[in-house]
Parts: sequence; C-alpha cells; structure tokens
Amino acid sequence: KEKLQPYVVKFKDYITGLEKENPYGVPIGLGNWAGSGEVMNFGTTVLFASKYFPSIIEASHAFKASSYLFGCHPYHNYSLVAAVGASRPKAVFYGNNRADFSFIPGNVAPGLLFRKPDHFENYDDWPFLWGQNEGTIAGNTSYLIFGSAFKSLVK
Repeated sequence: KEKLQPYVVKFKDYITGLEKENPYGVPIGLGNWAGSGEVMNFGTTVLFASKYFPSIIEASHAFKASSYLFGCHPYHNYSLVAAVGASRPKAVFYGNNRADFSFIPGNVAPGLLFRKPDHFENYDDWPFLWGQNEGTIAGNTSYLIFGSAFKSLVK
C-alpha cells in the first residue's frame, strides 16, 4: 500500500486538473476515438482508489463519471448506455445487431467524437457510424466493472 500511495497522490492531482480543464471533471477524448472508455476507467479507478486511500481520493468523484455516461455531456444529453439514463438512452447502436436500427440493453457507445475546431458529435439515427455507435465487448465489460464498483458506493 505504501508503494502505491505516491501514484494515488498523482491521480488526485490528475483529478484536480480535469476539474479545471472541463466542467464535467472527467477525461474527455479529443482524438479520433470517443472517450466513454476513458470515463469508465476513470470512474473505476476513483472507486478503488477511494476504497483503499479514502484520505486522498474522495469517492464522490465517481458520480462525475456516471453523470457523464448517463447524459450530462456536451452534446445531445442522451445516455451513452443503452436502456439506462437521464433524458433518453441512445436508441441506435452498431454491435451484434449490426443493421437493424436497434440496441442491446447495456451497450455502451464509444462516446462523443470531437471535430475540430469545436464540435462534438454523436449521431443517434444511423448505426453505420460505428465510431460513434459501436457497442463492443470491451466497452460493455468496462461498464459492468464500473457499475459493480459504483453500486457498492451508492448502497
């Protein structure tokens, strides 16, 4: 535990930087790939770090990740998780259901693509934009791990 502590302190600095960088306080992907995976990994890391280092990391930061995934983000405010979320979950995914304009509950969209200079996009009416709508085993597994850890926080 002592060997990990310096890394947890660096992670706290990272969290502080994210809070200054954007109003959501989560890592937002600005490259060619959207950032849902980063957000879920961030939330999971917060939860485990706060469990073992509660004096350094506050578990409440995990609520930022869940809020972002469930619709509080800079685009359409739809949840990025199929069948779960705030105003409306995404209804079109590109996954095992490929081209039938539907979704599998629990699928997680890759997130919002950032188009320079200042435009986010995540269309919800055309599943073939797989970079925005693909449900993957890796993404869904990350969501299960985050959700399981998050559930223990809210109990």
